[in-house]
Amino acid sequence: MAISTAAFDDGSDGASKSTYTPDRNPNIGVGYGTDYSGIAVNQAIGGETYTIERYGKRRSWSMNYTFLNSTDQGKLQALIDYADGRKNSFYFAEDDFASSGANSVKVRFDQDSFSFEEVANGATSITFNIIEQL
Repeated sequence: MAISTAAFDDGSDGASKSTYTPDRNPNIGVGYGTDYSGIAVNQAIGGETYTIERYGKRRSWSMNYTFLNSTDQGKLQALIDYADGRKNSFYFAEDDFASSGANSVKVRFDQDSFSFEEVANGATSITFNIIEQL
């Protein structure tokens, strides 16, 4: 599904999305991925290969926001602070929670450090990765 309006919230209903969601969308070129790291492959002494699924696949997104003003930077910083890096999960919706949270996904950040880079006078940029929380 293409992102119509990306939104972030601490609840699945989008009630407080204005606290964490910038007024602009991420740049075109959002990366979509699927993580299968929950599946381990083992090989027996006789050569037979078998798998163990600890958990299923997880969706992931890579987003880049550029030319953020100080207000939008503050909203993303509030989201990073709320999540405390990878510690806490939050909700992401590709449709601005238009479906009352039915299409929201519980996610967490998939990185340990975050930095805003100044790209113009009064404008910053940030790239971050999120992954679905099972």
